[in-house]
Amino acid sequence: MSIVKIQQVKDLKAVIKYSLQEHKTNEELVTSYECDVETIERDFKLTLLDYNEKNNKNKNVSARMIIQSFDSDDNLTPEQAHQYGVELAENYFKGKHQYSVITHIETENLHNHIIFNSINFEDLKMFDSSRQHSLYDLRRENDKVSKEHGLSIIEPEVKKKNKSLAFNEYVLRANKKSFKGNLEDIIDNTIEQSNSFEEFLKLMDQQGYESKQGKYLSFKNPKSDKFMRTKTLGINYLESSIKYRIENKEFVPVKQSIIDKQWIDKSQAKFKSNKGLSKWATKKNINYLNEISSQLYKKNITLDELNEIELKKDNLIENFEKQLTLLDDEIYKMDKMKDCFAVFKSSYPLIQEYKTSEDKTLFKQENYSKFKQYDTAKRNMNYLKKQYNITDESSLYSKLSMLKQDRNIFYGSLGKNVEKQREMQRQEEIKKQQQQRKRGIGR
Repeated sequence: MSIVKIQQVKDLKAVIKYSLQEHKTNEELVTSYECDVETIERDFKLTLLDYNEKNNKNKNVSARMIIQSFDSDDNLTPEQAHQYGVELAENYFKGKHQYSVITHIETENLHNHIIFNSINFEDLKMFDSSRQHSLYDLRRENDKVSKEHGLSIIEPEVKKKNKSLAFNEYVLRANKKSFKGNLEDIIDNTIEQSNSFEEFLKLMDQQGYESKQGKYLSFKNPKSDKFMRTKTLGINYLESSIKYRIENKEFVPVKQSIIDKQWIDKSQAKFKSNKGLSKWATKKNINYLNEISSQLYKKNITLDELNEIELKKDNLIENFEKQLTLLDDEIYKMDKMKDCFAVFKSSYPLIQEYKTSEDKTLFKQENYSKFKQYDTAKRNMNYLKKQYNITDESSLYSKLSMLKQDRNIFYGSLGKNVEKQREMQRQEEIKKQQQQRKRGIGR
């Protein structure tokens, strides 16, 4: 998630000096358009001279600054943050204003300072500072960049013309836990309270999360009124997975490792030459060490054992996700075809009437929807025969039931059994080591 605000620049020289401090940025994180950051005052003044001459004015240099800040949870690199800042400037100014994008890396939240000339050098007009342009348009362009790169955006609770979030509320929402993060916790808790999938949906609805079923289960965000697929939460939150977890409360799903960051090697030249980047890397490494330490304490194992467990776990989940997706797609497709034999059978009188009708074209037009159902049923029957050698309804239902059982068995093997097996292997290893020590003492 990224948020933006815009403000006037009272002292351009001071702002540039502040923005270019060595511990905050480096030359790779500075991009300028139609000017040079080192001579930005002079470059802005040249445009100002043209403006004053054309409009018979005597104004001084006028500049503004956009601050684009990113959430640390997005785990962006400084280069990515800088790229998104440049994209925002390109989209927002449409090539008509001089600007410099400077990315700061000295804080936990990466952020861009986009300093621009208030004068449009193309038609020599002043920047449109109306609320529509400096608030709505700016946030809209920033949201476009965020969406394009998979970052979440802040949705206003009430969408009304000429009404938008106050900046304080805008920042407050950015700092709150995301709907996606909350939804995962709520689903986990509701599964524990439910005895059936129907009861689960009812309890979710009572908590304000309206559901929608299709190929993927979705829940509505009470604030934005938009539905989000549970598929985005991972394999443990697919509809079939939720049904399995409700029926098998003892099942403990294996989830992705929380140790999703890597140690940053600060011996690289870019960290040595940049104090801000080095400070940022130090913070990241400290957080990483804290996570590792917590895991080692909880599991009572060595670092090598932890690395091995997490690597196997991540590979295991990735493999399961691919296989489950294929199974779920097959089940969904077949489930949609399950009425094809009944529809085809019920269409027999329609086809006979069509064959004896005087005006076949007119008859088809008058019964268009029925013929469409018949054609779909016939196409599905051909597919089932070719793909699975299924020629009747009972065989179809039998195959569908078998696929669902296979899915449950396959998904179930990902949970507590895998963890239990690993624990047993570890305990077995400990016993071997203890026996070896005893033999050594006996000698």
